Amino acid sequence: MRAFALGVVAIPLASLLAPAPADARSVRYSRERPETPDTKPVRMPDGPINIVISIGSQRLWVYDRRGLLETSMVSTGTSGYPTPTGVFAILDKEVTHYSNIYGGASMPFMQRLTMSGVALHSGVTTGRPASHGCIRLPHAFAIKLFRLTSLGARVIIAPNEPAPAAIEHAGLFVRKPAPPVAAQDIDTARAAVVAAAIGFDLQKATGDARVGKITAWRAGVLQAMPISVFVSKTEGKVFVRHGFRTLFEAPATIRNPEQPLGTHVFTASELKDDGMAMSWWVVSVPPSQQPAVASRKVSRASRIESEPLLPAADGPPSTAAEALDRIELPPEARERISQLIAPGSTLIVSDHGHNREMRENGTTDFIVLTR
Repeated sequence: MRAFALGVVAIPLASLLAPAPADARSVRYSRERPETPDTKPVRMPDGPINIVISIGSQRLWVYDRRGLLETSMVSTGTSGYPTPTGVFAILDKEVTHYSNIYGGASMPFMQRLTMSGVALHSGVTTGRPASHGCIRLPHAFAIKLFRLTSLGARVIIAPNEPAPAAIEHAGLFVRKPAPPVAAQDIDTARAAVVAAAIGFDLQKATGDARVGKITAWRAGVLQAMPISVFVSKTEGKVFVRHGFRTLFEAPATIRNPEQPLGTHVFTASELKDDGMAMSWWVVSVPPSQQPAVASRKVSRASRIESEPLLPAADGPPSTAAEALDRIELPPEARERISQLIAPGSTLIVSDHGHNREMRENGTTDFIVLTR
């Protein structure tokens, strides 16, 4: 079930998006091995990060707004269990984790990307495909990456090596303050707050139960998380989530619908001097040349389901700037997103839509499968 209709919750989001009172991540690190030079990051991230993984190169890169932060060799899935390509986010983190699919196999420093068995974790790494769909990391680097990330960190898995590029475009969101509420609207606003809070709490309880965790650490991180926005050409809609839960959706018009948009991930890195304009970077994910996702089996427990196939493309996909040129959102939707946007927010633009990996009820952020 999708949570709220457009225009219902303009008031309560200030409290819902407020930072958590304390960062409890240190609790999660208490069982780590002693720190060594190989496990200590060169520096901590400056603002949000993007993790880019190349299937072709069997390599991972971590970027922040200052550029390349870390890199490592990896081992992704074999041909029988290929690692999916597309746009993901870190959904959960555990220092000590054992697979409930593969006979309790150890997956130290696990960072979950899907609810069906794909994760980043420490393992035997050869620089060649070797896993059942996960991304194996050298042990020291797995510890290092675990320290660099938080829930919601954006992960992009591609057949080649896309890299972030700075972008300025009128179609990107500019931060705007929420308008004051007129006195006659206070009672209506209070009713909206109550309805929104009830719906949000129901999603939160369901999501926590599905993940199997109800902890102050997780609740605090999700509450402090910036929003994510997804524009899908297939569905003709824009979707907005906060803390892995749906806030609202609205229609989206894509000009020249016969031409593919491509898949582009825009990240708001920081506010500019005026406190309203935002600096952005973008990673464009190339289409995969591999067979459709329907052939992918990520675990013995997963069902084999066909993903909706896109119609044959009429020409090459748009560049990131061209894709933004083609998107039209309702003014009220754009206004509301502008009131919520903050450093770390992401905008995903894609031809693709919902899929079996993208869940509701607070278990995942937006997941876009390109294969």
